[in-house]
Amino acid sequence: MNQQAQTQKLYVGNLNFDANEDQVRELFSSFGQVEDVKIVMDRFSGRSRGFAFVRMDSADSAGKAKEALNGQPFQGKALVIDWARTEQRDRPMGERRERPAGEFRPRREGGGGWGGGDRGGERREYRGGGDRDRSGGFYNR
Repeated sequence: MNQQAQTQKLYVGNLNFDANEDQVRELFSSFGQVEDVKIVMDRFSGRSRGFAFVRMDSADSAGKAKEALNGQPFQGKALVIDWARTEQRDRPMGERRERPAGEFRPRREGGGGWGGGDRGGERREYRGGGDRDRSGGFYNR
């Protein structure tokens, strides 16, 4: 996608969940020709996720729409309008990525992290009287 086309695309946030593409198109059409409106839907519920992308016919009309509509109420909610960022998904869904060297990983031994270790102190043993309960732990009578 070239730079010219990217500057024509706007992110529309805080969108009312009941808004449809025709209503959003009508809102932006007073600033220029709207080439495309895409309301992002939740793939499991099929409902709107509350944001959309609007592609205008020129960078100039997109800029005018951004300046005029950012913070303005639409269907009871103040819109958040910004330039759309490039899509960063460069691998198929579900494919795992390798962690770069030096990336944080929880420690497995001692003080902190998830699971394992004796909390960094001396290992203590239970030396009291009592009987074992059914789960293998001790309890005092």
